[in-house]
Amino acid sequence: MADGICETGCRADVRTRLSLLQSSLIVYATALVVVLVDIADGRGFHADVDDQLRGLQIRYLLSGAGHWYDLTLPFIATPEPYVSPWSRLVDLPYVLIARGASLFLAPEMALKGAFWVWPVLMLSIFSVLSAFIARRLGEALPLSRLAQGLSLVAMTFVMVIAVVEFTPGRIDHHNVQILALLLIAAGIVRWDAAGGALIGAGSAISVVVGLECLPFVVLVYGGLVACHVFGLRAARGILIAASVAMAATTLLCAGAFLGAAGALATRCDAFSAPYILLMTGFSLIIGLCVAVTPAALRPAGRALVLAVPGVALLALAAALFPACRAGPYAVIDPLSRLYWFDRIWQEHSVLYLFANQQSDVVALVALLALTLAATLPSIMEKARNRAAPWLLLYATAVVAFVLTLLLTRYVRFPAALAPLFLPAVAGWFFDPGRNGRGRTVLTAATALCLSGIVALQVLVPRFVWRFDAADYMTFDECRTADFSVLSTVPPGRIALPNGMALSVLFAAPAGFSVGAVPFHRAAPGMKRMYEAFLSGDPAVRKAALAPFDYVAVCRFPLASDPAAAPLYAALSAGGDWPGLARVAAPVETPFQLFRIDHAALR
Repeated sequence: MADGICETGCRADVRTRLSLLQSSLIVYATALVVVLVDIADGRGFHADVDDQLRGLQIRYLLSGAGHWYDLTLPFIATPEPYVSPWSRLVDLPYVLIARGASLFLAPEMALKGAFWVWPVLMLSIFSVLSAFIARRLGEALPLSRLAQGLSLVAMTFVMVIAVVEFTPGRIDHHNVQILALLLIAAGIVRWDAAGGALIGAGSAISVVVGLECLPFVVLVYGGLVACHVFGLRAARGILIAASVAMAATTLLCAGAFLGAAGALATRCDAFSAPYILLMTGFSLIIGLCVAVTPAALRPAGRALVLAVPGVALLALAAALFPACRAGPYAVIDPLSRLYWFDRIWQEHSVLYLFANQQSDVVALVALLALTLAATLPSIMEKARNRAAPWLLLYATAVVAFVLTLLLTRYVRFPAALAPLFLPAVAGWFFDPGRNGRGRTVLTAATALCLSGIVALQVLVPRFVWRFDAADYMTFDECRTADFSVLSTVPPGRIALPNGMALSVLFAAPAGFSVGAVPFHRAAPGMKRMYEAFLSGDPAVRKAALAPFDYVAVCRFPLASDPAAAPLYAALSAGGDWPGLARVAAPVETPFQLFRIDHAALR
């Protein structure tokens, strides 16, 4: 009898795994189509300078000049050497693949292969996690196999802005953050101790990689604590497992990717001592307090047991790391904020997209809003049944969407979460046993979303762009330029507009450094560049250029106002400047290099 039960259970388990494999393949095949369309024009939707600098960071490490625990990039000097905030966790797979492939290929070809192979491999992980979560959310709802497959295809297309983070060559950290967020979501829908371990590990990894997912980690843990306080099923075991996994993953990553010195350092914009203290501290508090709290204790008592040490830990962290109270972007000075940071579209609210007529991103945001609205009737039903996994995951998707409305850099995260409900919504909608109230709610919510989108499209005034020299300095007209002139002069420090910095770094011989790149930690260098190229005060210009040996500017097809940007206007037009000696290039090129005569500089 026992053997028969085991055989039946094993068969069911095999069928479940085969079904998950089939679903994962559907998602992966659809996602590959999206990725291929994305790179059909030779450039990915998300491709940006982050990929370029990550590539330089990995190349520097593989060259043997870099050190695993030392993230200093000496080829960026502001004039102090630039220290990258980016985690080695993201670098690790590219390094391993490149070193393995270099046994058979030239090192540069092996590295380029790694940049193409690993994002596609991550896409397969993304597909498995997405299929697993979607199936868990919709497993009790009636859909034919064909309808299930079509709903998964639709889900993947709606996730497009998250899917294209896995385009070959997209080596920035956002794809890893998405995987970490899906690990958390997978743990939520499992709703058991193993799921708690996934939540803890995914939460820790997300913070190790970057701080953008920190609001979601706080929300999920807050939701789990609330479930424990009110005595919901399995919450106690999930919290204990999540706490152990977070503490273990945090300490493991600190040792593997920071080393002792890095783990003790204070870097408010990256995984370091403040976050290690908070993550391990809260893990210990939650795990121990939940484990020892008597089951008979009332909700208020359970909340108090967790709140007192939790508030004490926050106060301790605030006292130990006062610099971090100013936030991760405190390093950005007013000049760099005015001319660079405030002009980045992803650092603005969704209203910026309407005003700037970025219709492609607006359409994707609208699609996410409709997806969340479509999920609302089934969420209302789950709320009546106290279905905590559904409610917690939906709340995370909603918070991610609200953050996107406030700061569009978050758009990739609701795109990874909200569509996961679509197969379940399809099953719920086509279930003949449902009453018409849910469809009424769905119709009303959809109409409200559409009305809001149309209203914003009509009411938000459009930008009338008037580009100035600061905007021109963010462009790179030297992407395909000849840089051989750099081989004719001794290595030194180059002052240049930050938009062309990475092109110069890829082409420059060893020993050269640039004064600014468009990243927040390079703000001191950007400030110097704006003072040098835009200021009308010779003393300010001389002080800004004092640490540098050369000035480089690319010829620009549009004229700048000499009154607003004296040095940049002259050089970008192909002119000269007192105290700057032009270095003759071996071939015709828009790239212009000048030696600085500091005594004669005006």
